[in-house]
Amino acid sequence: MGCRSGERHGRRGRPDRGPLGAYPLFRVGFRHFVVVEYGCAAFLLFTLPAGFLADAVDRRPLLQTINIWQALVAGALAFLGFRGMLSPATLLVGSLALGVGFAFNAPVWTALIPDVVPEDKLPSAATLASLQMNLSGIVGPALGGFLLAVTSPPVVFGLNAVGFLGVVAALRGDQHRRSPAKPPPGAGDLRRSLADAFHYARGSGAVRAVLARNFLFALFVSAIPALMPVIALKDLRLEPAMLGLLFACMGTGSVVGGLVLHGWARRYFSTNRLTFVASVLLAAIYLWMALIQHNPSCLLVAAMAGAAWTLAASELWLAAQRAIAPWARGRLNAAVLMLSQGAMAVGGIVWGAAAEGFGTRATLLAVGGLFVASLAFARRWSLDPLDLPAPPAPRWIPPDAESVRVD
Repeated sequence: MGCRSGERHGRRGRPDRGPLGAYPLFRVGFRHFVVVEYGCAAFLLFTLPAGFLADAVDRRPLLQTINIWQALVAGALAFLGFRGMLSPATLLVGSLALGVGFAFNAPVWTALIPDVVPEDKLPSAATLASLQMNLSGIVGPALGGFLLAVTSPPVVFGLNAVGFLGVVAALRGDQHRRSPAKPPPGAGDLRRSLADAFHYARGSGAVRAVLARNFLFALFVSAIPALMPVIALKDLRLEPAMLGLLFACMGTGSVVGGLVLHGWARRYFSTNRLTFVASVLLAAIYLWMALIQHNPSCLLVAAMAGAAWTLAASELWLAAQRAIAPWARGRLNAAVLMLSQGAMAVGGIVWGAAAEGFGTRATLLAVGGLFVASLAFARRWSLDPLDLPAPPAPRWIPPDAESVRVD
């Protein structure tokens, strides 16, 4: 799930309607914006407490509980819809409740993966995780829109509830490759638990590098969802239907990048270098979009952007799992997610405002140039394990680690 920002660019003679104003999805205006932002706010507010729970209790029952909650919320919305009782206020409450569920779900899933996937299979798991995130963001809205057109909102909510129950059933049949470590002393104390995770992150060069690189990448990659609809509809003057094709090409590039290019690239590049190369490719794509705005080439550009995004995101996720100690995995994965989503939201607002004030071409040139400049920190904040100092010992001794107590 991502927080995305839209922007309005007035045309001559039509100051009150941006290029998205003619797109049916955006005619709902302010109410649609509020519903989306409610879900985003819930994600940012509850992700860190969810990471605390992921380190304090068994993750699989926690995931089952979260998905049961989401199924209940979606089922309630379906019931109210069939009874004709759905209202804007009800949708806001439902969006907030589902956003809380997604906020608790994300860090727990991320922390669980290293428990069930062997170390040598983590790169493949990272690729699949990035693929499912990118594709779900593209296929999910398209499928939901199609079902909404041929059925009704209550039916869509009902199918959503069934999907959550399917996840619960899958978790019941799943067995951990190894049992997670027992929660360490003090894990039930929220303040102490978060303080210990903060102490660990502050003293670990590897974790600081992961947090900084994730923030910078999310900040600059947010220009894609923020500006691509504007470029397609306003600058290239494509039909709204072509916007879906544009995102489909991005999804295709994501699949190619994950299933074809990633395995090949890992044989020749380290994590740090592969992330660097993928980021340079994204910066070059921004410059290409700014200087060569040609309709047929935009589909190729979208595919290349999807491939580069998947390559970089996969390596950033893999670096995070290798840098974070198992006893802090839930909390620090939550910090990475919260920081990345916050950077995406801030970036969407900044780049959207810049495009409105200075134009999309100047904004793309600025984003590409700043993205390249930020890569100067790639050596200082390296993602390769051998380039980083060992993390400090925690202030208490986790049961699965040998370390010295630090007072």
